[in-house]
Amino acid sequence: MTAVHPSWEADADVPRALDALPPATTTWADEDAPSAFEVPPGAWTDTDGPSAPASPAGPGRVLTPSGRTVSAAAARRIRLATPFNTRRGRESRTALFTAWCREHGRVPTDPGTVPDYLAHLADRGHQPQTLETYAGTLAHGLALSGSPLDAEDRSYISAIDNHRSAELAADPDGTGDALQATECSREDLAAMLATLDRSTVAGRRDACALTLDWYMAGRSCEPGALNIRDVVEETAEVVDEHTGELLQLPALVVTVRRSKTNPHGRLKDVVRIVAQDDDTCPVAAWRAWREVLDAAGVERGPLLRRVKNGKLTTAGRPPRDPERAGGIGDRTIRNLVRDTAAAAGLTRDLDADERRLLSTAAEARDLAALAEGEREAFAAERRRARRLLRRSLRRYSGHSMRRGHVRHLQRIGTPRHVIEAQCRYVPGSKALARYLDDLVPWQDNPTVLMRRAATRPPGPTRRDGDHAGSSRAELRG
Repeated sequence: MTAVHPSWEADADVPRALDALPPATTTWADEDAPSAFEVPPGAWTDTDGPSAPASPAGPGRVLTPSGRTVSAAAARRIRLATPFNTRRGRESRTALFTAWCREHGRVPTDPGTVPDYLAHLADRGHQPQTLETYAGTLAHGLALSGSPLDAEDRSYISAIDNHRSAELAADPDGTGDALQATECSREDLAAMLATLDRSTVAGRRDACALTLDWYMAGRSCEPGALNIRDVVEETAEVVDEHTGELLQLPALVVTVRRSKTNPHGRLKDVVRIVAQDDDTCPVAAWRAWREVLDAAGVERGPLLRRVKNGKLTTAGRPPRDPERAGGIGDRTIRNLVRDTAAAAGLTRDLDADERRLLSTAAEARDLAALAEGEREAFAAERRRARRLLRRSLRRYSGHSMRRGHVRHLQRIGTPRHVIEAQCRYVPGSKALARYLDDLVPWQDNPTVLMRRAATRPPGPTRRDGDHAGSSRAELRG
């Protein structure tokens, strides 16, 4: 078994070799075939132990997939430079790929292996976006190991993905249609806030979390990552468009130090939010929550904190970053959005059959009761039914707030480049394009204009000859 460097013992997310690798005990059908995805023999990260064998990597060294070595400290920083959720996704996809290779006696680095695996996923009913994600992860791992995909394999992967897209486009049930979170409109936000008791500590925190999340067009991971110093109140000077008077309005300046598009914090995304004149006002909610923090003597650390029995607490699962102790995370934000939407009556309750269809535990029991040859078809059909059910439901999740805010800005006529800047999208973002309504508004729809023209009372008519004669006379004049 590979020895672990002492400085990594407390960090279970740091593996014993670089990149998204499966456990070191991975074995293959062909033991003589090298694998780009398993830890090479003798890749010991610490050889100082009394029973540790000699290592070609040397004491405290890590052997990378391509065969070079780096120090344990360098390996740890390289590893943690990739966001946790990205690492977890890569490791999950890589583990499934290695299991498939082991089951079918395939070598991951052989030409044709990755296209065959993606065809296997397509046969099981996975979406084209899923195939692209798997292909990207596997290509990344193979490239780092020194066995990159060649042009032929890449062309096969593209063809498989295109064929799967064409299959779904012809599906009469529309199972290939994109599943997006239900947008949380400004009216929905007001209804969700109305379910909170703002006289309590938890109610004040939740109101601050929801209003900040919506008005900053936040991803679910962003509000919980804010520190106290990241939200500052300032005065916004705005000219009244009707009177020309210079107004001084309270506003919040929110600094998002790390995000999906800025994972390493090299830039600082700043969002400015002016106070509103209704119950959705983020400035009022932030002030109420700051009163709680000030009363508890909290001056630094996470802005949004855990609450238990009406008091701030650090109890619960310890965070990966000790500086985040007592703070809430993205899961709490997602649950808050889901629960307040349900409490406001924006979603409906599921019946027993629907709950069973969405239950992974029920699916595991059903699969265990089937014969080996029947499981693939059953899993594919269940996946299809589950997707159709999800498409029919109103699903409020972390991205509902971001999508709702973007759509609201579009409806009030905000130019696209302003939406990109305010909501922290790169110029020309494809992700933003998926949120925007790119259809012609009914008010401007040409068929509406046709209808109006057809029902307009007829005016005086003139013959074509008269029109031509008048035109010639105008030319002569």
